[in-house]
Amino acid sequence: MGIRKTTEQVINVASVPHRSPFRYPGGKTWLVPYVRKWLKSLPFLPHEFGEPYAGGAIVGLSVLFEDLAHKLKIVEIDEDVASVWTTILSNQGGRLASKIASFELTSDTVKWWLAQRPRTLFDRAFQTILKNRVQRGGIMAPGAGLVKRGENGPGLVIGGPLPCAAVRLS
Repeated sequence: MGIRKTTEQVINVASVPHRSPFRYPGGKTWLVPYVRKWLKSLPFLPHEFGEPYAGGAIVGLSVLFEDLAHKLKIVEIDEDVASVWTTILSNQGGRLASKIASFELTSDTVKWWLAQRPRTLFDRAFQTILKNRVQRGGIMAPGAGLVKRGENGPGLVIGGPLPCAAVRLS
C-alpha cells in the first residue's frame, strides 16, 4: 500500500506528540499520521525505519515510540544537527540533558554561547539546541534573530530554564 495524496482530512500537527528536542519551521510533523497508517497496514513489523534528512526526526521518533519498527536509522547532513543526535545517542546524552535543564537563560549567557566557536562535539550540540530554542522560529541559520516577546505564548522566561522538549530514548 502506498501513500497517496488525499483531501479527506487536514492534519492537525498539534495532535501529534512532540518527541523531538528540536523545533522546526516546515517540519515533517504532518507526515506522522500518514506513515503511521502505512506502517500499521503492513503484514509485518519492519526491522528498520530510516529517516533521511532527519532534522528533528519527528517521523522516525514517532515510529520508534509507537513500536512500528524495531530500529530507527536517522540520516542528517547538517553537521550541527548531527552533533545533537550523535551526543544524545552517545554516553553524553544525559550530560546534554543536564546542561539544558540547568542552563541559566539570560541575554548575556545566550549571547556568549552563540558567539563561541564550539571546541567539542558536546559544545556544538548544546549550542545547536540553544540556537534552535532561542532564535526566532527555531531557525538556526546565520543571522536569525533572537526571540524577543515569544511566539504564540509567553516566550522565553529570562532567568528561567531553557525551554526544550524532553527526549527519552530506550
